[in-house]
Amino acid sequence: MADDSVDVRVTKNGTLWLAAVDGVAGGMSARSLKELHADVAEGLPFLFGDRAEPPAPVFHYTLPGLTGEDLSAFAELQRRAAAIAENYSRTARARVEHLSSLGLSDADIGELLGLTKQRIQQIRTSNAEARQSA
Repeated sequence: MADDSVDVRVTKNGTLWLAAVDGVAGGMSARSLKELHADVAEGLPFLFGDRAEPPAPVFHYTLPGLTGEDLSAFAELQRRAAAIAENYSRTARARVEHLSSLGLSDADIGELLGLTKQRIQQIRTSNAEARQSA
């Protein structure tokens, strides 16, 4: 790895998560993965005190039946789903605003867009709040 990152190998043994930082003797353990991540982040400045900035941890997990590729593929799906959700929300707000400006009722807008009248009202409320905060 480059000097700005360090590999951290993580596995689970019984009730403990174990981490080994490449190039550093010993390891760390914690009862939860979140706690282990925090411990690694807090420990890196001390483990690499000779550097102006500690390296960023790059976690590699070894668990039965799960590969790094599995986790990477899932993370990519999450990124894509978030982008789709953002696009959907932006488009829904624009359509509701446009159809409202044409004088359509919330019930009619909902019927056109395949949404409930209540959902249209929520979208209209979020549009109004966005305009007020801008």
